[in-house]
Amino acid sequence: MAKFGAIYLSYSPDKFDVEEINNIASILVEQGYQVPIRYHQESSWIQLYIDEPETIITYTKQVAQIFPNKKTLGLAAYTLSDSVSFCYFQGKQVIRLLQSGFTTERQWEIIEGEKQPWEKEIFKKLTLEIGTKGMVSYHINQIGVLLNLPGFGIPRSGEPWTIQISY
Repeated sequence: MAKFGAIYLSYSPDKFDVEEINNIASILVEQGYQVPIRYHQESSWIQLYIDEPETIITYTKQVAQIFPNKKTLGLAAYTLSDSVSFCYFQGKQVIRLLQSGFTTERQWEIIEGEKQPWEKEIFKKLTLEIGTKGMVSYHINQIGVLLNLPGFGIPRSGEPWTIQISY
């Protein structure tokens, strides 16, 4: 994988509801998002695949404002240069924004918002200060697995990894 970008939108954490997923997908299409929309029955997240990792923060912020009552995460990586970002919005509020390597290779460039519970485990060897050694694409994969996001981890035998909604 040379590049990866996706937005994750939370939905009904208590139960799996394909009707709610289709409704969310319809709203996104109405708003002009012509991107692959995927979900996995074992996860309470919908994935919007974005082909341009550098736009993840902007698009995630926009999607969060369309669905202000849902958690909205964005993950992006250029694996060859280790340019990576993680963002978490709810409505117009920035919960967490982390980016490294887009301007200066492997250096923290943006650190905003509240520290998340999983950061201690994933970033245990990093200092979260602008200009110090930042996260790399491996950290993005760890975040995806830890948060049980569609497309990360290992599917069970015979299980479809994600189901794509086509419009």
